[in-house]
Amino acid sequence: MPDYSKELNQQQYEAVTKTEGPLLVLAGAGTGKTRVITYRIAHLINNLGVSAHNILAVTFTNKAAGEMKERIMKLVPRSQADIWIGTFHSICLRLLRRDGHLLGLGAGFGILDQDDRLSVVRDIVKNLNIDVKKYPPKQYMWRISNYKNTRAYVDGLNPGTDPFHMMDDVFKIYQQKLKEQNFIDFDDMLALTIRLFRTNPEVLEYYKNMFRYILVDEYQDTNDIQFLFLNMLSGDDANICVVGDDDQSIYGWRGADIRNILEFDSVYPSAKIVRLTENYRSRPVILTAANQLIKNNSMRKGKDLQAFREEGGMVQVMPVSNETAEAEYVVGTIKNYLDEGVPADEIAVLYRTNAQSRNFEVFLNRLNVSYKVIGGISFYQRREIKDILSYLRLYDNPYDTVSFARSVKAPPRGVGDTAVDSITEYASHEGINLLEASKRFLIQMRGAQRKGMEPYLAVFEELTTTPKISQMVKLVIDSIDYEGFIKRYEDEHEAEKRIDNIKELYNAAVQFEMNVKDGTISDFLAATSLTTSVDEGDGTAAVKLMTIHSAKGLEFENVFLTGLENGLFPLQGSLDEPDQLEEERRLCYVGVTRAKQNLHMSYAGTRMVYGKVNPQRRSGFIDEMGIVGMKAAPQKRPVPEYIKTERKAAVAAKEINGIKSGSKVMHEMFGEGMVVAITGSGDTANVDVFFKSGGLKKIRIGFLKPA
Repeated sequence: MPDYSKELNQQQYEAVTKTEGPLLVLAGAGTGKTRVITYRIAHLINNLGVSAHNILAVTFTNKAAGEMKERIMKLVPRSQADIWIGTFHSICLRLLRRDGHLLGLGAGFGILDQDDRLSVVRDIVKNLNIDVKKYPPKQYMWRISNYKNTRAYVDGLNPGTDPFHMMDDVFKIYQQKLKEQNFIDFDDMLALTIRLFRTNPEVLEYYKNMFRYILVDEYQDTNDIQFLFLNMLSGDDANICVVGDDDQSIYGWRGADIRNILEFDSVYPSAKIVRLTENYRSRPVILTAANQLIKNNSMRKGKDLQAFREEGGMVQVMPVSNETAEAEYVVGTIKNYLDEGVPADEIAVLYRTNAQSRNFEVFLNRLNVSYKVIGGISFYQRREIKDILSYLRLYDNPYDTVSFARSVKAPPRGVGDTAVDSITEYASHEGINLLEASKRFLIQMRGAQRKGMEPYLAVFEELTTTPKISQMVKLVIDSIDYEGFIKRYEDEHEAEKRIDNIKELYNAAVQFEMNVKDGTISDFLAATSLTTSVDEGDGTAAVKLMTIHSAKGLEFENVFLTGLENGLFPLQGSLDEPDQLEEERRLCYVGVTRAKQNLHMSYAGTRMVYGKVNPQRRSGFIDEMGIVGMKAAPQKRPVPEYIKTERKAAVAAKEINGIKSGSKVMHEMFGEGMVVAITGSGDTANVDVFFKSGGLKKIRIGFLKPA
């Protein structure tokens, strides 16, 4: 019987061994919450003899679930490691796969991802003759998603009270299309599972008896529907352990309800509360600032983080003149760190809004510092990945009109919208699938259209004789010559990135086969649908740029917390709204507690907003931290020599072909952009351009025209 008391501190040990009844673990930043969850599971299995099948662990990301599984594998015998661990969505999907027929779901139902969901809504709006300028399809999609996270939808009601133009009609048609194509969407997973429990008490009872011990990670981020799901599974006095930090509840804007964690002991009167306060991440000077800041919130249970690490590091505040000076300061300091041998992966630049990244990107590019913007387009949402997967989705579900419309045009093969609509309508009218309808239409096709359609249909014939998922992926890529298509329509650099992506898709299929024994193509497609951007990373050693929301759960030796100005951080709209201001303060607390060694904070005297230079005031959050006594930066900091050199080079850059720094230009592919730097001379000069549609690009000057 393992003795975990020597591997855990007193607070962690108490949380691990208090196994009976409801338990709330208030786990401060850097206090080892994942360690508590994994050791608690190990204690249940190794010391109390609980079967792995009787334990349910719920996380918020696939990445967190994967890390938890890896840790558990090291603590328990392999034969006892088959625990239900996953996100709310993946667990509910698993339940619906087993019992969804009780709700009328067809066998092998598919999952409509966000992009395809928008495509369906666009078609509905178009067919209803709704003015998309007044009522954008994304508004309907957003409202549908919000409504599906309410108890009214769980009860099976339509959003009849939503005043948005024709919302009820759009919703009903959307639901009908899901049913016709045997689809559910992300928001259905939780709502339908709760509906399943309500309408089939014997199913709920089965799972309540099965999951004798429930553990929930990041409980502060749960919404009302997630609370309802957990509450139904656990009952009032079950063995449910929720782990979270009320001081890091930062997702109210997407439905998270901080009351779930604040009122846990009201919902479960017999609950015990354990506070984890010993922080293993940050230096004392950083934790002092964090504690001073967060104590200004009233909506919290209350706790002060205590530093395990010794004195050292620093908290620095840098006032700068404007956003450009801020970027110069941040990038100059980063360059100093890199020159001193600090790994790029241990440096992060955090900001409140995505738009703030531009200036940092410009200066990092100028100094040739590798960086990665976290929170961009996620892997499975990239165009080339969705193109390849559309073939596999249609093969898996030949009634999938969205995947048919995408795959038949990727790459273009002479089959236009009219033909796609005709085939889709014919399939619906005849009650046959889209592949069968396409075969029948092939007879009446002529010329280039027929020539393009025949090899398209041949791909699906070959897929029927291809046993492995990875082979299916490769078959699609090779059969349609997707690499050749990319090389014809993209510049060399962009083509290389996209080709690397489709190769990585093949890797993903191989890894899936290794990890999921007897997994089907349906299982693989479901796994790709459940992957989110927060689960991904390419492992490149680079400085990380991200919003503070994207930084949650991460840590870095050196953190730059930027734009600390009233109206920007906290946001303007929160200044007169106490609840919103508290969430902004929690967000700032999250930013501060990402730092392990050094925390650099900055604010600008002026900032450009919509082309106008506005005076700024430093954020009240800085004052609340009580920075007095901590190391603060001098008002004026010597500009590094390499920054001076860059400034001189920028000033000296001559106008070439009517193009100069700051001028607007046009590019055939990327559209309008603004020149931020010119290097070289004559026709071989390279231009750094920030495009509205594509971000920062380096392009040969000959491909640009003055706007």
